[in-house]
Amino acid sequence: MSKEHDVAELYREMEERRKRRAERPISEKLSVAERLRDLQRVLAPVRAANRAKRATSDVEIRIKTR
Repeated sequence: MSKEHDVAELYREMEERRKRRAERPISEKLSVAERLRDLQRVLAPVRAANRAKRATSDVEIRIKTR
């Protein structure tokens, strides 16, 4: 019963967040999108370098199986 209540509460909170985001003005949404694009531009060289390192096996990605 408690777990069901927790799930219901989680979905209620998610719906509240979705409604609050929907009420934001377009200008605010556009400014957030612009900041995200700027961040992607700044991180692009780092991501490319990491991709190159992975391609040459300089960086090992460990996957936990247990």
